[in-house]
Amino acid sequence: MKIFKLNKTNNGVKRSWFLVVASLVSGMATYAAMTPSGDANKFLILILLNLDLVLLISLIIIITKRVVNIWSRKKSGQLGAQLHSRVVVMFSLLAAAPAIVVAIFGAIFFTVGIENWFSAQVKNALNKSLSVSEAYFEQGQRQINIDAVDIAGIMNTSGILNNMNNLDIQKENNLKKLLNQLAYERNFTEVIIFDKNGNIVAESELSFLFKSNKRQALFDLVIETKRPAIEFSSSELDKTISAMSPVNFLGNHFIYISKFKDLRVISDINSVKTAVKNYRGVENKKEGLHITFTMVFIVVAVLLMFVAILMGLNFANGLVTPITNLANAAERVSMGDLKVRVPDNNNKDEIADLSKTFNKMTEQLDSQRNDLINTNNELERRIKFTETVLTGVTAGVLGLDKYGKIFLPNRRALDLLDLKKSINNSYLIDVVPEMSEIFTEITNSNQKIITKEIELIRNGKKIIIITTITAEKNKNEVLGYVVTFDDMTEFFKIQRVAAWSDVARRIAHEIKNPLTPIQLAAERIKRKYKNHISLEPEIFLSCISTIIRQVDGMRKMVNEFSAFARMPVPVFSKINLTNLVKEITSLSILSNENIKVDIKVPKTTLYAVIDENQIRQALQNIISNGINSMIERKNNASLENMLTVELKKNKNIFNIIVTDSGIGLPDNIRDDLTDPYVTSRKNGTGLGLAIVKKIMEDHSGTLELKNVEGNSGVCASLKFISKEELDKG
Repeated sequence: MKIFKLNKTNNGVKRSWFLVVASLVSGMATYAAMTPSGDANKFLILILLNLDLVLLISLIIIITKRVVNIWSRKKSGQLGAQLHSRVVVMFSLLAAAPAIVVAIFGAIFFTVGIENWFSAQVKNALNKSLSVSEAYFEQGQRQINIDAVDIAGIMNTSGILNNMNNLDIQKENNLKKLLNQLAYERNFTEVIIFDKNGNIVAESELSFLFKSNKRQALFDLVIETKRPAIEFSSSELDKTISAMSPVNFLGNHFIYISKFKDLRVISDINSVKTAVKNYRGVENKKEGLHITFTMVFIVVAVLLMFVAILMGLNFANGLVTPITNLANAAERVSMGDLKVRVPDNNNKDEIADLSKTFNKMTEQLDSQRNDLINTNNELERRIKFTETVLTGVTAGVLGLDKYGKIFLPNRRALDLLDLKKSINNSYLIDVVPEMSEIFTEITNSNQKIITKEIELIRNGKKIIIITTITAEKNKNEVLGYVVTFDDMTEFFKIQRVAAWSDVARRIAHEIKNPLTPIQLAAERIKRKYKNHISLEPEIFLSCISTIIRQVDGMRKMVNEFSAFARMPVPVFSKINLTNLVKEITSLSILSNENIKVDIKVPKTTLYAVIDENQIRQALQNIISNGINSMIERKNNASLENMLTVELKKNKNIFNIIVTDSGIGLPDNIRDDLTDPYVTSRKNGTGLGLAIVKKIMEDHSGTLELKNVEGNSGVCASLKFISKEELDKG
């Protein structure tokens, strides 16, 4: 049983609904992740967008396949396609409209959110925060610079650095004490005095704990600019601010100081700077960001729209499918497909009841048709049995209806009539016009069986068939006819040959005995009286010679009669066939010098187990006929007298082909030339070719005669099998 369904399956519906749910969840998650109030996680958004694109492509593929399927069904004019397309369009529009509205409002809310991000209030607040942090930082730099200059002034005023080359221990201790006091009073981490070569002259007690590369950098900067310099460090290991200033205008000594800054304040200052930098970077990309987010929202909106369209398609299919299934199933039934069934959707509605009724109806129709098919198959089996029986019959059989139309020919009938195509439903008188007379006779009479001998011409060959027509009758009503016929051509030929053989034997017996005395008497009269005849002796001699010549001719004819009537049993021996063909051909043309001969034999000598005398007689007869034919064509001197004798061997079959350029075979007796006493020559006996045919039959061979193209001679073919090959076979 075949259940007819629309072009979808339950698995396909489940997949489409799963895709709808997944697309809805992914789309709403993307909206939530990208709204201004949300925490925009770039990695999460990227994953969701990739998922949206995959789902969108899947939706487009499914919807496109559905739409193309509906369009193709509509274009091909399938039942239900018009209704299906209208319902799909309606549901798709109804489902897509809310998705489009949501997408529009989502885009509006997103645009408002972007504008709020880059409003003047936010920009002013960030700029003021940056100004405050920069002012605080500059204040710290100014203060430490003032401290460095102030300490340099103190050192310069006190003169403590004068004569540093002769610095004694007391002065050194006093200098360190002063540096420690300044570091303590002003909360410095380091207070160091360098000479002009960058060597440390004196330093506070804790300076060794804060060795840093920035000392050398500040020293190089002060030496280069001749002005105080400041360095701020915010690394994890060094969060200090440092300053260096010349002690006097000579630049012989330099004071270096450093102090800690508040880590929390420094962190806040860095955060403000980073925030302002990021804000300005985003502000510069505002338009691109707007476009990017808009495109993302469009993708999500299109995704939701296609989700809505797919939902509309699913709802439309669910509504239209049962009706379409019924319509298409009904169409399939009208086309003869009674195996079709509509699916049972287990719904409790009128369409479900109609589907069940339809299935019950088609099941009954299918059962009834199966019964008819079984009956028909039984009839076909009987017909095939009859045909098989007829195939084994050697006769041709034709079954006719009462109007003479053929409905049952067997293979033998087609072969006998030389028909290549079917003749069923053809009329007998059209297929075999020669049978029209016998068919007309039985149709116009009350006879049940009529038999006649009919002569047919097929491919230029005459065949004789015995035809019998039997009428099948039920009371007086004709139901049909059976025509049987068989080829009796060979049978009649055998009868004629047998009859002629008997006649030849009788003629030879009756004529042969008096021929010798007649010839001897004529020769004796000639010898005894030729010198005694004085009155017209020439006539006397001519008459006697004629008697002798005619007797000799009659003796030859009697010999041929005897040879034909009583052909000797062939005596087989292994013969050099190549030399035999050359010898016979050469001897046959000795007295005909004006005839050219072409002998073609294989390079390898051919041997055959044959009766040499009979094959010699057959070949001599064929060559003699060719020579006589060319002599009779003497009035046509434009053609060259040419005799070709060719010897071939194909597998185990020998073939001697003799071709002449004589007058050719007459069309009216071509098929009968191998029959006894049929000849085209005036003085021919009509037994030569009959003897050749008999010799070939004794050698399991055939004699084939045909005109050369253009009727410029005859091609005779002697085909036979060597006796040793026959024994092997």
